[in-house]
Amino acid sequence: MEPASVPEPMARWPQTVETLAVPSRADGAYVVDRIGLPDENPWRRAVRLSDIQFRGDGTGVGVTVDGDVWLASGLHRDRGPVHWRRFASGLHEPMSVALRNDEIFVFDRNGIWRLLDADRNGEAEVHELFANAFAQTADNREFASTLRCGPEGEFYIAKGGQEATTLGKHNGSVLRVAPDGRSASILGYGFRQPNLGVNPRTGLVTASDQEGHYVPSTPLHVVSDGQFYGYLSEKRPRGQYPAPIAEPLTWMPHAVNASAVSQVWLLDSRLGPIDGEMVQICFNRPELLRVLLNERAGRLQAAVTSLTTDLDFTPLRGAVNPADGQLYVAGFQVLGWGNVLDTLAGLGRVRYTGRPVVAPREVVPMTEGVLLAFDVPVDVRSGTDPANFSLASWSYRRTPAYGSAQYRADGTTGVDWLQTTSAYVSRDRRKVFVGARGLGPVMQLRIGWSIRSETGAPLDGNAYTTPHALVAFDPEREGFAPMQVSLAPRTAVARTEPAASADEGRRLAQVLGCVACHSLQDQDQTRIGPKWRGLYGSERSYVGADRQTGVVIADETYLRESILDPTAKKVAGFERGEYAMPSYAGAVTETQVESLVMYLRSLR
Repeated sequence: MEPASVPEPMARWPQTVETLAVPSRADGAYVVDRIGLPDENPWRRAVRLSDIQFRGDGTGVGVTVDGDVWLASGLHRDRGPVHWRRFASGLHEPMSVALRNDEIFVFDRNGIWRLLDADRNGEAEVHELFANAFAQTADNREFASTLRCGPEGEFYIAKGGQEATTLGKHNGSVLRVAPDGRSASILGYGFRQPNLGVNPRTGLVTASDQEGHYVPSTPLHVVSDGQFYGYLSEKRPRGQYPAPIAEPLTWMPHAVNASAVSQVWLLDSRLGPIDGEMVQICFNRPELLRVLLNERAGRLQAAVTSLTTDLDFTPLRGAVNPADGQLYVAGFQVLGWGNVLDTLAGLGRVRYTGRPVVAPREVVPMTEGVLLAFDVPVDVRSGTDPANFSLASWSYRRTPAYGSAQYRADGTTGVDWLQTTSAYVSRDRRKVFVGARGLGPVMQLRIGWSIRSETGAPLDGNAYTTPHALVAFDPEREGFAPMQVSLAPRTAVARTEPAASADEGRRLAQVLGCVACHSLQDQDQTRIGPKWRGLYGSERSYVGADRQTGVVIADETYLRESILDPTAKKVAGFERGEYAMPSYAGAVTETQVESLVMYLRSLR
């Protein structure tokens, strides 16, 4: 038989494909430059990157869910060019790649492959099955999720846990694979869809999971000691847990991170204050979260806060490039999985601009309040006004239902508002302590703030944490002047409330956490609440508390009712009870309601 001829268009292509980088036009300390992918290539392959890692010389190694591995050089250049070369193909739905001494290992549905370029021509001649010492079914959701290398040459893998057709031995497990690939042991099990992060120095293994059945909201776990993490597939006996459930480092609310993916350690980076820290990648609403770890209470705890939302594609995994010390993230779109971005795939360089980092570097709930630490000095006047901070707590319920509502301490749906009674700024002006009544261990605590830096720049944000244990606040040890934290009700403290204004409403929307659920952009469809821009004066179809439907004009009366009694008229399409908006009755004053209404009116 005559060999198949090479199609004429392919024969003219060079061995490499050149693309360019497009610098971000966003402001902020961290922006995301878009790196062109080799979509036009001689093999006519889709380039849906699911992961990128780096060799010591800065060469990027990217893997696609379509089964290819690409090498990319020049990624560290501001605008490129980036030279791409296809290194390997024929893998079965690989989702991640790992490097050990610059050798390339890829995890797909058949196992872990070592790809060898024996003649150093830039292409793999050998696909060696390095490890298959673990089970794999043909079930659609048993993804080969994550592969990462540990400090002693061992590997860690995460496998999807949803079992639609087949009971599997290792579905929903995180496993440790021996350095020689010949054996594997379970590090943790009972995950729905785990995605990993591994600290290559300490060996700490973390995993997020996907909210769903038995997973009430998004957790971030430490994985160790063969523990059970709470998920039961529909093939397992309903509600029969095989072991005690390990609690997460922290929960993350649906509005913040409905679809968590992997974690990245920023070791030896040039990313400013966040060097050495961990970042959580969010898929559903593309975002990077700064993970703030602390062991002040004798156990590891965590809080998360937004680092950047400057992403126009859905990220999955990433790594720091040693050539420039910046973080690179890659991902592709999964249509119908809770994300409406129309970008097929992307690769982004998360670049530190040198501007002030406004996200806090520490958030620690304590017995008398919450400690916030910043990388920039805080304006004393705004930092000592307790009205510039808000606290809310709630819990979830783990059931066979999909996700969970938010529950107050008395068991009713909603959140408990905790009054902020006082606020103090440290001597170096980089810490704030917010006094609060009623703090204690709880599944979810939100801390919101809207203050200013010493230079007058806004320091606005929200952090989310799970305080498993609280420590006492020691003012002098933390750098504050000697003092006693006032926990007297704020009504007893004389203060002047700002006059009602749209600007004050904007500030309140931030400090109260409204912006976590409601988008100000027309094209952002990933929030769990209705968009705000153009809301005032529009016609709204609603579902009432009695399930009756109707139509109303969004005037001042409607907006006021939506703030104080949000279940009275839910916007049609947003009536799912588990994501209900909490009532702000009693949490805001009449003047503050007026400010919020004025702000909403201004969003034309």
